[in-house]
Amino acid sequence: MDYTIHDLPESERPREKLEENGVETLSDAELLAILLRTGIQGKNVKELSYEILDEFSLETLSEASMKQFKDLEGISKVKAGQLKAIGELGLRLQRQDREKIENLSDVKARVEDMKFKSSEVLRVFYLNSGNEVLAEKEFDGSVSTVKVEPKEIFSEGLKKDASALILAHNHPSGDSGYTHED
Repeated sequence: MDYTIHDLPESERPREKLEENGVETLSDAELLAILLRTGIQGKNVKELSYEILDEFSLETLSEASMKQFKDLEGISKVKAGQLKAIGELGLRLQRQDREKIENLSDVKARVEDMKFKSSEVLRVFYLNSGNEVLAEKEFDGSVSTVKVEPKEIFSEGLKKDASALILAHNHPSGDSGYTHED
């Protein structure tokens, strides 16, 4: 199609959508469109962004070469440079110092707030091989249970390429259901 971003309804334009609804409502392609700013001959920036992300995922954007970007139809040296810079920023964010969980005291500090919750919660920490926290996810439950499928827990770990998981669970009623007989 040969139309500009201004031909789209305002509700479909990335910048306007960001201002109206917040950054978290934007797709990856819309975020990329904001960073790239302009499209190319015959494609508006939103279309271009979708095409780029069809060819490269956010994860592989940093691995692509300038030549690979320029091999995409209509991508100039300037746009290829922008894409390399975006990929490098993503890499640097991933490399930033992450918090480590090195012992039980570190876990306790990260779950201390759970004792004040009025419903049961399962909190999962996803760690790399150096015990750095890659992600944290919380599954909410009711007053007496948390129902979560193992695949929900493990799929996040696979996405993050986690080497280890730590699961923490609370019992706001004080009754863990566990009885110990001597």
